[in-house]
Amino acid sequence: MKTLIPLLFSCLSLIISQTVRAESLTFIAVGDTGTGKSGQYRVAEAIASVCASRDCQFAIGLGDNIYENGAESSDDSEFIDKFEMPYIDLDFPFYMALGNHDNSHFDTGDGLNNFKGDFQVDYHYRDDRISDKWKMPARYYHFAMPENSEQPLADFLALDSNPIAGGLDWDYKFWRSRYTKEHRRWIRDTLKASKGQWKIAFSHHPYVSNGRHGNAGIYDGLAGQGKTWKKLTEDKLCGKIDLLITGHDHDLQWLAPKSGCDKTSFIVSGAGAKTRGLTNPHRNEAWYQAGDVLGFFVITLNQETLTGEAFVVNPDTGEATKTFTKTLTKQS
Repeated sequence: MKTLIPLLFSCLSLIISQTVRAESLTFIAVGDTGTGKSGQYRVAEAIASVCASRDCQFAIGLGDNIYENGAESSDDSEFIDKFEMPYIDLDFPFYMALGNHDNSHFDTGDGLNNFKGDFQVDYHYRDDRISDKWKMPARYYHFAMPENSEQPLADFLALDSNPIAGGLDWDYKFWRSRYTKEHRRWIRDTLKASKGQWKIAFSHHPYVSNGRHGNAGIYDGLAGQGKTWKKLTEDKLCGKIDLLITGHDHDLQWLAPKSGCDKTSFIVSGAGAKTRGLTNPHRNEAWYQAGDVLGFFVITLNQETLTGEAFVVNPDTGEATKTFTKTLTKQS
């Protein structure tokens, strides 16, 4: 009987722990990471430090996972140098999205060879990886958290923005009109089937940004650049999701909902390895923005609220400093 009592308490503690875990969810949002250089390592150290005092369950990677030109095969050593080793001390999965640098063709970051992104999907299925942290079961995909829950707290949509927001690909599979049509249908069906209290989408290319690349439809100051991505966002995501999290610009931003997109706010978290200044901090209403910094966001949510925290990382020491916190209440 004496031996059964500790076992009973142990089982009870496990049940309580799982219940608490199911009632809240904490994850990291970090993008533009794959350099394999000191900036990526310092941010990884900062994430480890922050997560030591909280239950970080996973991260979302916001594209440009393998600088500068993407992987050349599913067994490219770049996966080790620019993902496995920098994050070796983190013990949670990374759900990854593709960026323009992951699909380079003629020039770094031109995004004109989307076939290369398939190597990152293939890496997900390799059984000889150093770890199983890398999660990319398809170019775009859905997952719910907590896993295997009949009533998940959140549904996540990992989007593949590059064939839609980037340049024209030679491969018919990735022609913009065709790919956009498929993507729009998938988003519609996925959101229709969603059971999560919160709906969160993430991709590489932003809808709005005060950084160098700017807003979809006029990326880099060029009229029409990203207009198809802009329309997809407005038609299929605006007001239907709570949060769109992106990278592409190497800074930290949390932007307010736009007119016609009233229930959706926008996080840019592209400072996971590189830094860049904000070129137009007044382009869009910002709840928070910081340029020329390394950093990431921590998102914690429960049934009623979603709290985002911005952390800036010292490039020399890897020390994380919380610079902003905002809590949203779930809208009906």
